[in-house]
Amino acid sequence: MNCTPGTLAILVALFTPASFAEEEPRPAPAGHRYEDDEVFIRIVQRSQEQLTAFYQGREFNQASIDQILATCFITPIIHNKTFDMLWLELDNWKISRGDEQIPRIKRDYWPERWDKSGLTQAHRSTFGWTLMPEVRDLRLDERVGGSVVIPWQSRPFTLTMNFHSGAGKQGPLKTIVFKDIECVTDTP
Repeated sequence: MNCTPGTLAILVALFTPASFAEEEPRPAPAGHRYEDDEVFIRIVQRSQEQLTAFYQGREFNQASIDQILATCFITPIIHNKTFDMLWLELDNWKISRGDEQIPRIKRDYWPERWDKSGLTQAHRSTFGWTLMPEVRDLRLDERVGGSVVIPWQSRPFTLTMNFHSGAGKQGPLKTIVFKDIECVTDTP
């Protein structure tokens, strides 16, 4: 069959599936977000039901899941959009409510709890990779995500992220503040 370019254009327009048409922009997922020319950060919160399902799916025992559910997981996803290095150092982050500092639960908190709950080494390793690295340099276009754990909070709190910049951390300090973060009890 021979078609003129005009006929072909009409056929394409008539028979092109709607999925190929220009889509409306999708709404951003709910939650805390920050973006500028240098960095994009999204805070993901998981409910206790979601955490339970995740760890049950990896065959964690109930005693270890109960230990996890006694805490609050904050999961930042960070994207460095600059040519400069951005330094992720969790000890430079502050979690607070007014003047009250909320301690971060570090990796050394967990081994004793895992011993008591009988969690295997393989499961401990699985849990470890879900946590945000303690220290990490982010180069151009690199992303990192992971959970930061704090004691359970029944009231909102503030997360202040401080990032040094530059290869030797000699660049300016970048500070990003997320207010009114809450530990999630219901499915978001």
